[in-house]
Amino acid sequence: MAQTKSISLSPRSAAITQLRKANIPLIIDDFHYLDRDFQGNIIRALKPLIFEGLPVILIAIPHRRYDAVKVEREITGRLESIPIPTWNDEELLEIPNEGFPLLNVHLSKSIGLRLASEAYGSPHLMQEFCRELTSFHKVETTLSERLEIDNISDELFIKVAEGTGKIVFDKLAKGPRQRTDRLPRMLKSGETADIYKVILLALAQLSPGLETIEYEQLRAVIKDVLIDNIPQGHEVTRVLEKMTEIASSDEASTPVLDWDKEELKLHITDPFFAFFLKWGVEHQ
Repeated sequence: MAQTKSISLSPRSAAITQLRKANIPLIIDDFHYLDRDFQGNIIRALKPLIFEGLPVILIAIPHRRYDAVKVEREITGRLESIPIPTWNDEELLEIPNEGFPLLNVHLSKSIGLRLASEAYGSPHLMQEFCRELTSFHKVETTLSERLEIDNISDELFIKVAEGTGKIVFDKLAKGPRQRTDRLPRMLKSGETADIYKVILLALAQLSPGLETIEYEQLRAVIKDVLIDNIPQGHEVTRVLEKMTEIASSDEASTPVLDWDKEELKLHITDPFFAFFLKWGVEHQ
């Protein structure tokens, strides 16, 4: 008489068993999005396979590249960081240098370099600049006569900023639906703003680009933005935590900013948001 045996495995055990059997690389995208405890659970579950030689690739934003080591110290020495750099000026210039001649448009070298310097290493921003230039000069198809572009106005950058980072800026400025601190604070500009807007205005004054901002550096600029009623340290850090939550809930794969409460550092991670801080805030 035939007999049937079955083994019931938990989803975790079944997944590990199949990974061991298949022995193919495992890729986890947006690892930075996972809660720290969940990150730890994943790495600890995968640790035996990693020690056996299974390649595990974690894709994360640069300043979070060592999250795996922070949650599981035993894999120290088994983690290799492979940075993916932003585009340099030469690479960014390939976009206008290849595209504009097809339209019989010549962009001067100095203007091309200016656009590259404002793009924060983002090809998408460079494309936006080029699109706005063609729109300004009403170039819709290849021109019969060559057009020379040897100057641009700051209005180009202001207009591009309006269409890029404004939505997320406004979302951060609004803050959570319910918050206790709605105290209006007097700005040196003569206007008033609550603490969420104050912090964003301080960031705009810094125009940091895609950089890491030390907490004390930000606090100093907040004091410079306000006349009085300077927020306490715990108020600033609380709002930065809330802003990170709001940014993380956005549909983008990478939050535009990320507050590291352990290191007391604020990371600007999105070039469109950084660009809006420089060009869009002052002209709202």
